Amino acid sequence: MAVKIRLRYGLLVCGMLLLATVPAYAEPVVLAQSTGQSRAITGKVTVAPSLAGKGSSTDTLFVFAREVNGPPMPVAIVRATKKDLPFTFRLDDSTGMMPSRKLSDVGTVVIVARLSKSGKAMPESGDLEGMSQPIKPGVEGITIVIDHERP
Repeated sequence: MAVKIRLRYGLLVCGMLLLATVPAYAEPVVLAQSTGQSRAITGKVTVAPSLAGKGSSTDTLFVFAREVNGPPMPVAIVRATKKDLPFTFRLDDSTGMMPSRKLSDVGTVVIVARLSKSGKAMPESGDLEGMSQPIKPGVEGITIVIDHERP
């Protein structure tokens, strides 16, 4: 069982390494109030109208935060399906991949949303993607638009 989990995370890490060249798109963001001390990132994922008809309702949606000036492995990640779109997400320390790397401990990140036809973590040709501008943990109300197809 542990070997399968490690293999799945390993595949996810490999997939995230390939995402480093994804172009950016994002709507303006609003910083969270400092009174809450929240370092979570919240927002919504939508699909551009030109891509709305592509794929099936069972395609896997990955939404993750990746450090801009750090390793390409995600700091935090959530998973859903295309039928959940528009999808409201929350990334925080509880959605981290490794206890030693917390969203609350990093600087600037980008949020990537990807619809995977295969359901695998490794990006493939035909997957649909979108990405935010660089942001800091604690941002609320970001919108990620899945606006391009991987070649």
